[in-house]
Amino acid sequence: MEDWGVLAARYGIDRGRLREGGRSGSSWWREIARIRDGVADIGGGWFGESVVRKVGDEVETFFWTDPWLDGIPLCERFQRLFDLSVNKSSTVAECFSLGWGVGGEVWAWRRQLWAWEEELVVECQALLHNFVLQDQSIDMWLWRPDPIPGLPTKDNLAHRGIITAEAQSCVAGCGALESAQHLFISCSTFGSLWMLVRSWLGVSLADPLDLTGHFSQFTFSSGSARARRSFLQLIWLLCVWTIWKERNNRLFRNSEQSVSQLMDQVKLHSYWWLKSSNITLAYNYHCWWSSPFLCLGIL
Repeated sequence: MEDWGVLAARYGIDRGRLREGGRSGSSWWREIARIRDGVADIGGGWFGESVVRKVGDEVETFFWTDPWLDGIPLCERFQRLFDLSVNKSSTVAECFSLGWGVGGEVWAWRRQLWAWEEELVVECQALLHNFVLQDQSIDMWLWRPDPIPGLPTKDNLAHRGIITAEAQSCVAGCGALESAQHLFISCSTFGSLWMLVRSWLGVSLADPLDLTGHFSQFTFSSGSARARRSFLQLIWLLCVWTIWKERNNRLFRNSEQSVSQLMDQVKLHSYWWLKSSNITLAYNYHCWWSSPFLCLGIL
């Protein structure tokens, strides 16, 4: 809070927030304030939309202006109360000590409230009723997870404006749009790799429609023993990596392998990955090609 005090002394506070400072403010501070307020030249309010306040002891979190409760600042949810409050710059910890229950001292106003404004106070108190300060942890800002998947599939690239909507076709030539779910599971070309993998492992299951469900079902398809699950997790990740590498080769190098050749890659790489990790295999490479569980001794 020492830095806050320095900035507050120099630039002043308006509605519980540090002022931009106008022409008297330094250029770096004006730029930070513009980003905070969502008026930067590029991206608008990207910063406010990308961070959330993680509650701790709340010593450094402001009651009205920080998004510490359900990700929305109370000054936005209860703007009328914020306008009337005399404690605009108080922290959550300070307001908690003043008391925010019925009759609490935090509810100090510039004038007497109307009946409908009193109802807003009751609503706000209901939100605060079960909140408990976490004395053993500090306040911090966290980045929100990006709702758009990070994998640069064509649908993702089109969503970000990197490629046109017309350029989203799957590289396998199946005619569908390339998404992660399509590429790794439902594509008639790449998705058929899973059938060969299941035959190699001697397991049978229906493919779920989403990647998370597919991973969970695949890794438990041969029982819940830890050794089996760990091995199947390796195979699942290796299949995804093999498909993605083949996708890139087709897209950028104009080279193509059959699904049978991709299956051979899965067998080959899984064998050498395990060998490089000093995993003892009961039988030789040729046995691995047909009976991986037997080689691992986890039948």
